[in-house]
Amino acid sequence: MTGRSTGEGSNRGGATRGGATRGGADDPVADGRIGSGRVGNGRVGIREVAEAAGVSVTTVSHALNDKGRLPQETRDHVRRVAERLGYRPSMAARSLGGGRSGLLGLFISETDPSVVRFSDFTYFTQLMMAASMAALRAGYALVLTAAEPGAAIGALPLDGALVVDPVAEDPVVRRLLDAGTPLVSTGRSLGVEDAIPWVDNDHRAGVRSVLDHFARRGARRIALLANPARMSYNIDVESTYREWCERHAMAPCVTQVGAELTENAGYAAALDLLASSDRPDAIYATYDRIGVGALMAARTLGIAVPEDLLLAVSATGSGDEPTSPRLTGLNLYPDQIGRRAAELLIEVVEGRAPADPQITVPTRLVARSSTRRRSALAAG
Repeated sequence: MTGRSTGEGSNRGGATRGGATRGGADDPVADGRIGSGRVGNGRVGIREVAEAAGVSVTTVSHALNDKGRLPQETRDHVRRVAERLGYRPSMAARSLGGGRSGLLGLFISETDPSVVRFSDFTYFTQLMMAASMAALRAGYALVLTAAEPGAAIGALPLDGALVVDPVAEDPVVRRLLDAGTPLVSTGRSLGVEDAIPWVDNDHRAGVRSVLDHFARRGARRIALLANPARMSYNIDVESTYREWCERHAMAPCVTQVGAELTENAGYAAALDLLASSDRPDAIYATYDRIGVGALMAARTLGIAVPEDLLLAVSATGSGDEPTSPRLTGLNLYPDQIGRRAAELLIEVVEGRAPADPQITVPTRLVARSSTRRRSALAAG
């Protein structure tokens, strides 16, 4: 064919339309003349990359998607320009180009009847929002999916999946692994934690900080209000609690709440516990809603908090629940968990070896009125 040149044919050998050599002194990106060309939403578009590289839009598309018959020098040049400009293809462009879809699935395990529901705690909302923002910054969209096995796996063109608090032998994790979907979990996936990158709190250090806090305030019988679901969080908390009790010659007192992690469940469990003849003088609740229920039970029985009972919770809610007294809480930083998990997943999806595939986020104890006994204020 004559009289018409394609975007590829007119740029053979890496020359610009004006004949200048790529990446040389006349490179408009290298010398700063072009490099801030942005479309209306602040994102660099494919046309800006084409203009900066001195090639056609078609050539840019083929270079970035490994299509067409381009010299390697041209492909490398286009990719360098795109990287300098911070270009990331849209999800539609990636899909049409045969690349990644740009979709990341978020699965919150609900396979066990005692596992918390997404709507139960603001912890999950904070985690999801932080993960979503991190994904968007990298050019991906985070999609909240149903956790029932097979509901979304295979139905959506997911580039990767983020599973929150998987239970032991989680069927969602198993199906994702079987499908070959890149996967990261928040909380370790028991049994396969060495095979799946994860982000988690240092729950053991957090539990010890709560129990030490109680001990400094004179607690002699500390009870744990816990959840029986087989997930790494619950196992870490209970095992650390039992180890701490053994070291301090204290008899462990673990009470499992019912299937629903609500105020009513915490109330019922704590009512029986506090009505016993050897009732505890401190309670650590592993979810703040059951801690609120424990506070209600103490009030029903005429037990004063903090004078007669110290009470602390793992802050799975907003951290500022309107209780009286306000509850001492262990901050789990769900925003950091979500952000770092999304960033880790994107590394895996894009084929980059993570510097650290097992990331631990510290916790922080926030002391409030529910553990502030006047006689022990000086103890710290």
